[in-house]
Amino acid sequence: MKARLKHLWQHVRRTLTWQNLKESRYRIAAFWLTYLPLWWFFSNPYLAGPAALALLLGADRLHARYKRALTARIEAKDGFSWDVEVNQVKVGSILDADYALIRHSVFSDVRVYVAQVLNLLRVALNSFGYCYHAIPIGLFWVGFALAVFSPETISSVLAELQGARAESIKHAVSMAGSLLALLVAFNWLLGLSRFGFINRFDEAIGTAVRKHCGVAAEGSVVLSRSFERNGLIIIQPADKRYDLDTLVAGITPENRHEPVSFGAAVGKEL
Repeated sequence: MKARLKHLWQHVRRTLTWQNLKESRYRIAAFWLTYLPLWWFFSNPYLAGPAALALLLGADRLHARYKRALTARIEAKDGFSWDVEVNQVKVGSILDADYALIRHSVFSDVRVYVAQVLNLLRVALNSFGYCYHAIPIGLFWVGFALAVFSPETISSVLAELQGARAESIKHAVSMAGSLLALLVAFNWLLGLSRFGFINRFDEAIGTAVRKHCGVAAEGSVVLSRSFERNGLIIIQPADKRYDLDTLVAGITPENRHEPVSFGAAVGKEL
């Protein structure tokens, strides 16, 4: 039992790293950038406006810092390369400088941003459509359950509505609008792909990498490189940076000579 708890604690330490938290920040940013502008119309513009502006300025700063990092990789002279796999078949390699140049070009292309915005609008419309159909159905079954199991609750609600003032009704509508906006944004956050989300940046990068390798076939593109350290074979995906000392410290003698991969899969679809 003690060994299992120790292994679980080591797994948690390797999982809850600053790098892993940063990888999920785009979902958090998408959630708040969606919810706060909607809240602007339904609740408190004095709070939502400055908060949305601060988030946009922060996103712009992160974008500028990321492009500077790409520029440094483009100008670097270390010369290491990434192995390229398309649909789990190795098709070639690409220098890190060339890969960074591709990412820099994609993140500087206005057309990709326009395509991403249009896709996000489509996702938002699909999410609203889902809630538009799901909420009335849910309310119907809630009302049906109350009518069967607690009819006095419905009577009290109807009595309160008849005696409610205009200000109370307006406040209730405002709160319902805020709740709907939060529900739509949260639903969108948890199921982007279900509502038609496509990462146009990854799509453009994958197309450019396939073109660089002379591959016409479409599919998942994975970049990785392998190297040896302290007797271990380390496989590093191109889209991740890990603390290798922390990783090596978590390797047990039983799996010391086994290949090591980061995460559930080696790499990520571009």
